Parts: sequence; structure tokens; C-alpha cells
Amino acid sequence: MMSPIERCALIAAAIIAFVGTSIAAANADCSSRKHYGAGIVFVTDREPLGDERIFGGERARGDADVLITTGTLTAPKPAQTRGCTSRRSFFQALNRRFAPGHGRHILIYVHGSDTSFVTAARDALTLAHGVRFPGPIVLYSWPATVTAEPASNVGSRNVAWSAPHFAAFVNDLEAHFHNVPISFVASGVGARFVTSGLRVVRDPRCHHCFEHAVFVQPEIAADVLRRNLDRARMCDGRRDPARTGAPITIYTTAPHLSSCSGIDTVRVPTRFVAENGSRDPLGNAILIRDVREALAGIPRSASSRRLAHTAPLGRKATAKS
Repeated sequence: MMSPIERCALIAAAIIAFVGTSIAAANADCSSRKHYGAGIVFVTDREPLGDERIFGGERARGDADVLITTGTLTAPKPAQTRGCTSRRSFFQALNRRFAPGHGRHILIYVHGSDTSFVTAARDALTLAHGVRFPGPIVLYSWPATVTAEPASNVGSRNVAWSAPHFAAFVNDLEAHFHNVPISFVASGVGARFVTSGLRVVRDPRCHHCFEHAVFVQPEIAADVLRRNLDRARMCDGRRDPARTGAPITIYTTAPHLSSCSGIDTVRVPTRFVAENGSRDPLGNAILIRDVREALAGIPRSASSRRLAHTAPLGRKATAKS
């Protein structure tokens, strides 16, 4: 649970961020009815570019030191990208993506390291197509690649720099769509962002703000993952009685990535990680199907979930810290 001071700081950060929102491309505003329900929504603190890359790998800095850009896209191309000109237009774009007759749900995807914006957008669109989520899918893209020095030298610093922006965004989202359940999918180091977001949506004043979190090959030490889940009160044994599945599912090749009681740990073959020439296994059809069913609350014991499952096997930290 977050303290009142932490929540106030996040609210202030979110307001500053959305006031500083810029147009991602010289196209119609993201809330245009012409693009009703199409594609995905994105939030990024990457540097905006004027070429095919759309956004670069450097940190974006504006008049308030941090520049947050929001928008929509139907394909990872400048011509298919629409920037939001205001906080209001951003939320209008989200509102238009709620599936009629399916209630209101939001899914946030956070990519891993060494990922360009175009690749992250392509992965998010693949995820949207595969999981058939009944609501808007939001890509949160952080500066996971750099041009000034090797990504391995600055990746952790960029995570630390961007994570507060992500938490502020989730806080603002929760405040605007109060009691609309939010789910997360995190790939690789994206797990570090999502564990911070869980602390926002697990606030006791909002009983239905969190629905599910999926971690795919999380690059986070086992003890850090457990500590962050404890802080988000994910290990206290409480569940939504309307759901039969676990609230968190972890897909990993690591044999000893620990979690806590009641959280599903799904072992995936190492080959999943290398498929499609990418470190991100979300392009694997079998895994995507299982993610879809996990997000739908289908328990891992169901016959339709064909991936091999294992219980947590200890606290040995085999993933990257």
C-alpha cells in the first residue's frame, strides 16, 4: 500500500506529465472518431523523432524536464500514429476502446530491454490480436535502447528514471477510471515497472482496480520480486471471489524463480525465448493462448491450458537482478 505522501507525489507527477503531452505525429488528434477503437494506445517518455523510428532510445526532456507523449497507433509507422494533444483527448481515446457489452477493462503492456519503440509497438499489437482483450491495450514504452553508449551500461538507470513516470501514469489512470479493473503484461525487465504499478492499483480504497498481472521471463531477482509483491499485498492470500484463476501468472525458463503462495508459476521451454529472432517470447502462439486464458481467469488446472506448470521452487535468484 502506498502512503498518502507517495500518492500525492504521484498525482502531482501525473498532472505535470499530461500537461506536457505533445503530438507524436502531424496527423489527426488521437481522439478522432475516425480511429474509433482501432489499434492500441501508447504512453512513452522516449525522445520523439521525425523519422520512421517515431521515438528514439534516449530520454525525452521538455520544459518540465520530463516530456511524456501519448497517442494511438494502428501500425508502427508514422502515418498510422496519432498524438494526443491533451490529457482529455488521451482519455477520450481510451474510452472509445472499451468493448461494448464486455464491461470495462484496461490492459497495460510494458516491454523489456534492448527494444525499440517500433518493436515494442509491434509486440503490443501482436499481444492485442492474440489475447483478444475486452478493452483498450496501453503500451508503456520506456527508453530501453540508447545511442550514446551501450544499452547494458544505462539500462538499469533508465528503468530507475522511467519507473516513477509509469507509477504516476497508473495512478492517474486509476483516478480517472476508478474501479475499472487494470491488468498488466510485462516482458523481461518490464516486471520492475509492473511491480511498482501494483502498489497503486492494490490500494485498499479501490477494491476492483486490479484484475491480473502476467510476467513473461521476468528479469528481476527472485528476492526483489517477492519483496515487491509483498509491498503490493499480493502475498496476503486475498483474492477476488469472482475469479477462479490466480491474480498473478509468471512465465519463466528459470527453475528457481520464486513467488509466493497462490501465484501461478508456468515453466516455458527455452526455445520460446529465441523464437521469431527475438528475446521476447510473446510471439509464440502457444504462450499467447495461455496468457489469454490466464487473463480471462481460467485456472491453470483447466485442460485448455496446455503448458506445463510448476509450483514455486524456492528463493534462489536465477533471473537478472
